Amino acid sequence: MNRFVFALLALALVVLPGCRRQSGSDRTKVVVSIFPVYDLARRVAGPDADVTLLLQPGKNEHTFDPTPRDIEEVAKAKLGVMVGLGLDPWMEKLMKDAAPKARVLKVGDRVPTIPIKDEAIGEEEAHAAAGGKDDDDHDHEKGAPDPHVWLDPQRARLIVKQLAEELSRVDAAHAGGYRQRAAEIEDSLEKLDKEIEDKTKAWKLKSFVTFHGSFGYFADRYKLKIVAVIEPYPGTTPDGKYIKKVIDVVGKQQIPALFSEPQLDPRPAKVIADEAKKPLDVLDPIGGVGDRDSYEKTLRYDVAVLGKYLGGA
Repeated sequence: MNRFVFALLALALVVLPGCRRQSGSDRTKVVVSIFPVYDLARRVAGPDADVTLLLQPGKNEHTFDPTPRDIEEVAKAKLGVMVGLGLDPWMEKLMKDAAPKARVLKVGDRVPTIPIKDEAIGEEEAHAAAGGKDDDDHDHEKGAPDPHVWLDPQRARLIVKQLAEELSRVDAAHAGGYRQRAAEIEDSLEKLDKEIEDKTKAWKLKSFVTFHGSFGYFADRYKLKIVAVIEPYPGTTPDGKYIKKVIDVVGKQQIPALFSEPQLDPRPAKVIADEAKKPLDVLDPIGGVGDRDSYEKTLRYDVAVLGKYLGGA
């Protein structure tokens, strides 16, 4: 019996008639899958709702296994917020099993999307070299909608608006507060977008290699080009043939540095960086730790890291 099933059974015992815990509060409860969306949600909620993050910073959204405590939190929720588009399917299952009457907001369905693009080294060869992975990880299949929508501040503004509307539906008494805070956050994101646009325009180099296919929306918004992805299928280590192709691209395109991500095993990136004799730094698409404890700080961190190598720092 896996941990998820065990936790659901434990929850059922807790909420049997006559055994149900009293919450002690009628406050609206919201659960969110990943940190960047959680940060926006908690700020829209303000003092009027309790927002809980399920996937803790630093963890991999592709392999998350909810704990009994996570399931208890979900069972109390009136609203569940997830990205969708194949990024966090565990969240959808969790909501159906533990809170079937709660509303669910899939932010990826509420913003314009772009498809997963071919890697510069060739999608078919990339797929074969990465182990020919064909499963339910739809966020990384060629042509599927890219789920990393939050990495464009303009789309994040649309997400904030949708958060305010969904919160207003489940808690109409505080709708005015939700919408007012959302408008303030939208202004903050508009300023962030202009700030990043000004910096990226000044960069001398426009091409870079990412560890994971996370930065497509960021690159699209700021007219940058991702010329290769080190690990196109998360959790599947690329083989020697694929690595050689990435190294060739790094050399031909004069890529100044390579990047790992905090949520994934950095070893494939280190192998390529060592072989190509390039520095290895860290880009963070999720944030939530250290100096990246807000949406804006996370994007500013990534811009600063990229700027060191692309010429805009």
